[in-house]
Amino acid sequence: MHLKPFTYYRPKSLAHALELLQSSDPKKSMLMGGGTDILTKMKLRLARPVAVISLRGLTELRKIEQQGQEVFIGAACTLSEVKESNLVQHFFPIVAEAANRVGSPQLRNMGTIGGNVCLDTRCLYYNQLEWPGSLMPCFKRGGEKCHVVKKGARCYALYCADIPPTLLSLDAHLIIAKPSGEREIPIVDFYQDDGISCNCLKEEEVLVGIKVPIRQNTVSSYKRFSIRGAIDFPFVGVAISIERLSNGHYGNPRIAVTGLQSQPLRLRALELLLESSHAGEKEIEEVIEQGVRDIRIVRHYGISPSYRRNVLKVLIDDGLEECNIKGGRVK
Repeated sequence: MHLKPFTYYRPKSLAHALELLQSSDPKKSMLMGGGTDILTKMKLRLARPVAVISLRGLTELRKIEQQGQEVFIGAACTLSEVKESNLVQHFFPIVAEAANRVGSPQLRNMGTIGGNVCLDTRCLYYNQLEWPGSLMPCFKRGGEKCHVVKKGARCYALYCADIPPTLLSLDAHLIIAKPSGEREIPIVDFYQDDGISCNCLKEEEVLVGIKVPIRQNTVSSYKRFSIRGAIDFPFVGVAISIERLSNGHYGNPRIAVTGLQSQPLRLRALELLLESSHAGEKEIEEVIEQGVRDIRIVRHYGISPSYRRNVLKVLIDDGLEECNIKGGRVK
């Protein structure tokens, strides 16, 4: 598969990148971090930009530094840089673990954390080259039906990135730049349950970086399961972050998942149940069962909703055990 002709820009500053994006029709331009996702989409003709604007040369997007009680992670930092950062490993080990689970070493050396945060949704009926006699176009290809949910009124493509659930569990904020200035939003407000447009990043905007608040006395875990052990997207991923309290109990549990819907999710119902429950080890499974009962899951890639839900419950249970939650206490 070869690439169609396009103009490649490599700006030296964020201001220059925004200027290029504004002057070269945002609808026909694409921003590129590492290119591990975008170049594949271009080869499959899922994206046909006339201009590609690289973010690799922007030094302000390539730093990881502590800023008071927060850590700033630049959007153009590679997943390998995130994984190997002493700051990330010390304060947010689940982010380092998630970064280490993405793809292969070669892909982690190229792919960026910003690209993972902005990763597009995936679907068996979309992520493939068109061929004679193929199915009629779905919503994501400009058609009028969803092949996953036959009578669905929208696209149900699946969100499968590893990094976002860890950032959701840490209450991270995103810094987004546009020609008129910057805005900061909680990452929980960035995503939407829409397979065609799974986030609220506008065409003229650039993700600058991520701010993660530093919380002392926190235990965390990231668990994921995929069909293949290497170079595969998770079909379920679970991030858990829980604060230690002075009395030995846990508080403010935050649980986020990926691979279930068209966006990563915070499991608010389960968080509330864990917060209010003093269930023992045997009752934890009942709490998990109740907390995930109402999550809507559809069949994707031949995996039934019931199987995916069972895997979800196992991963949550394993994550809580890794955080040493026993009888309502952090050991």
